[in-house]
Amino acid sequence: MADFCITAVRYNDDKSHITFVKVREEKQGKVGAPRTVSRAFVADLIRLGKVTFQTRTKTNERWQQGAAVYLIDDEYLTTERNDTKRDNLGELPTF
Repeated sequence: MADFCITAVRYNDDKSHITFVKVREEKQGKVGAPRTVSRAFVADLIRLGKVTFQTRTKTNERWQQGAAVYLIDDEYLTTERNDTKRDNLGELPTF
């Protein structure tokens, strides 16, 4: 289980990369209230090894665990460990 989950994303105007994410703290199997933070802040926390993130989606009023979130080039958030230099957090809702 990760320290935080990402539940929604906001893209820049041309949809080329994520600018902000909604994160929620995970404690004892419960998902906390959302906080909006910059993609860069999340990337810094992952790069520094401070916390771990995973995606989560809500289905039928229940949170479903998603994939672990990794970094590419210390900048791009992704759930796939590959060399594609772009943000890719799957099909999370936008806000």
